[in-house]
This record gives sequence, structure tokens and C-alpha cells, in this order.
Amino acid sequence: MIVTASRRQYFSISTGQKKKIKLKIGGLILFWKKKKEEKKMFEVPEGDRGSYRVYPTDDEPILIKIKGGKTAKAVDICAGGISFPNDNYEKGSTHDCKIKLSRDVDPFAAKVVIHKIDDGGVCRCSITETTDEMDDMVHHYVMERQKDDIKSKKTKF
Repeated sequence: MIVTASRRQYFSISTGQKKKIKLKIGGLILFWKKKKEEKKMFEVPEGDRGSYRVYPTDDEPILIKIKGGKTAKAVDICAGGISFPNDNYEKGSTHDCKIKLSRDVDPFAAKVVIHKIDDGGVCRCSITETTDEMDDMVHHYVMERQKDDIKSKKTKF
């Protein structure tokens, strides 16, 4: 960054780019930065979900209700998405849904994008159009289940 001064109490700041920013000394004129687009704390990967998947238990299933479809038990869930049995859905389609993670948590509304339908008839989807709070609920659920999995695999010698 190069700063140069002139006799009129203006400073010219060169940022190494083609534009200069002028700043008046002794007044209230200041330079400001462009507002950056707000980013989510976690981003959903496109296509392959590529995250640690957890499998809900039969006594505490994750329920997903697709608008216009049946309520189904999720096969698995991860930070990047969810899988559930196919009920005549098409690859590439987007559906409104409600997801209930556990008995203690109210269902939340989201959209699922079906990226793949495997040979076993399971839709592999990403969860979209969620708030940061909804993302946190999914991450918290996955993390708690992951901790349970780790504890169950520990053995004493």
C-alpha cells in the first residue's frame, strides 16, 4: 500500500489495484469497504455428499415428509444431505419437505435436491434453503450420533 500526501490535506492511497481511494483529513469524509456477501458457516457440497454419514436407529428414526408424498424414515443423514426411500421421485428434482430429527426437536421446513437414486431405490439428496439454525441442528445431531458411534466402538483391554 502506498500513501501519498498533497497540500490540500488529502491523502491518496494506492492499494496496488488500478483505483485509488481519497481520504480527507480533518473532516468526516472517510473511505469505506464494499459490503461482502454474507456466507453461511457451512456450505453444502454439490453432487456427492462427501460428509460423515450417521444412520438413525429404529427406536429414534429421522422422519422426512415430502410435500405431496408419504412420510418416510431417513436411511442416513450427514452435514451435506439426507437419504430416504424412493417414492416415484426423479433424479434432479427438488421437493419441499419437513424433517424431524428427533422427538425432542420440532420439524423444520427445507428443500431436498435429489442427486442420485441408487439401485436399492434410495434417493441421495442434499438439503437446501435452510437457515443457519437449521444447519446447526443437523450438524449437532450428526456430531452427537458420531460421538455415540465412537463410544460404542471403544473397548477396554
